[in-house]
Amino acid sequence: MERFSKFLSGISNEVYLLLNRYADFLSEWNTKINLISRKDIDFLKEKHLLPVLPAITLNGWNSIKTVLDVGTGGGIPGIPLAILFPKIHFTLLDSIQKKTAAVSDMVRALNLKNVDVVCDRVEHLDKTYDAVVGRGVTAFSDFVKLVRPRLAKHAAIIYWSGGDSKVLLPPWLKSRTEVFDLENFFNHTFCETKKILVGKF
Repeated sequence: MERFSKFLSGISNEVYLLLNRYADFLSEWNTKINLISRKDIDFLKEKHLLPVLPAITLNGWNSIKTVLDVGTGGGIPGIPLAILFPKIHFTLLDSIQKKTAAVSDMVRALNLKNVDVVCDRVEHLDKTYDAVVGRGVTAFSDFVKLVRPRLAKHAAIIYWSGGDSKVLLPPWLKSRTEVFDLENFFNHTFCETKKILVGKF
């Protein structure tokens, strides 16, 4: 991650070490269950961890106290965000028990006190959150419809997408969504077409 140090300059050495420890835990767990694609394991940081880091430049984190990560899988983006924002409480949600078991183990190993892990479907939750995050769960417009009941007043949705989402956004969503190209943060082939979408609701 040293090549991307401009996005790490504002964090402590402790946070930097936690991010690296998480990458090591995720790689180790991935030998047991499929949390991320096995073909990506040699580029785990570039393809899965580092794309989360530009989120630290987004406005609005000071007003966020609770975040729901829907379809967390191996803990992305929830765990890196929880490391970056220790004063915000994160709920990491996935419907697959073996994945939430692995994520729970990583959360304990990293001693993250601001994280809960829940095995369930978002449709079954009854709480609301200041922000909902996700990565590659479904088309962004479908994700918004899925999680909207879980949004508190004036909440945000922050979503990592791998496609040309700006073109695909319907008018009702495009008007309230900012699109950030990861290529503008990282000049890397892994970032081509990938985006962070921030919807305000």
